[in-house]
Amino acid sequence: MKSMKDWVLPVLFVGLSILTVLKGLELHSYGTNVDGQGIGVYFLFFEINDRVPENDIPAYAYGFFLSSLAALLVAIGLFFNRYLKLKHE
Repeated sequence: MKSMKDWVLPVLFVGLSILTVLKGLELHSYGTNVDGQGIGVYFLFFEINDRVPENDIPAYAYGFFLSSLAALLVAIGLFFNRYLKLKHE
């Protein structure tokens, strides 16, 4: 049972990484071609910003891409930490 508990965090971080990549791709697909003056940016259940000007949308997309990379690096670090523990046991 302990080994199952050790894999929960890496899987959650991989899931978070996938979700942030998808949000980044969604924002990137908008580009600067939106109706009105801007859009609201929401992630999961949280409102990030309710009025993002259309020229700032690509910056938000790149921010989501970078946060996805950070979450993926944390997941890889946790995975290798667990893998090295298994190897030494």
